[in-house]
Amino acid sequence: MNDQQCIQFLSEIRKPLLALHKSILDHERASYEKEYGPVTPAAFLQVLINGSGFRWLTPLSTVIANVDEILDDKEAEAADRLAAAEAVTGLFSPDQPDNAFLPRYLPLLQADPAILHHHGQVSQLLRGTEAK
Repeated sequence: MNDQQCIQFLSEIRKPLLALHKSILDHERASYEKEYGPVTPAAFLQVLINGSGFRWLTPLSTVIANVDEILDDKEAEAADRLAAAEAVTGLFSPDQPDNAFLPRYLPLLQADPAILHHHGQVSQLLRGTEAK
C-alpha cells in the first residue's frame, strides 16, 4: 500500500471503526446492566476504564485513537501511516499472534445485528486493502 492509499484507507475506515466501537459499547453496556442494574454513562465509563472484563476492547480503542492521531498529524511520515493501516488490518486478522481482541469480538457478530452491520462496513474496506 503506498502512502496515498494509506491516507485514503485511514480516512475511510475511521467512521466505520467508530460506529463499530459504539455498537460494541452499547451491547456491552446492555449486558452489564442486565447483570448489575442500570448505571449512568459516567459510571459505565468508569467500569470500562477500570474493569478488567473490558480490557479486550483496548486494542480497538487504541487503533481508533492511533488513526485519529495519524490523520491529524501534519508531520506524520509515510511509515507512520502504513503502520497505522497495518494495525487496523492486524486487529481483524485471525493470523495475528496473541490477538486478544478477536476471541471476544467474533461471538458478538452473531449476538448483535448492529455489530454485524458495522463489521460488514469495516470488512468491506479491509478487503479493499488486500488487493493493494
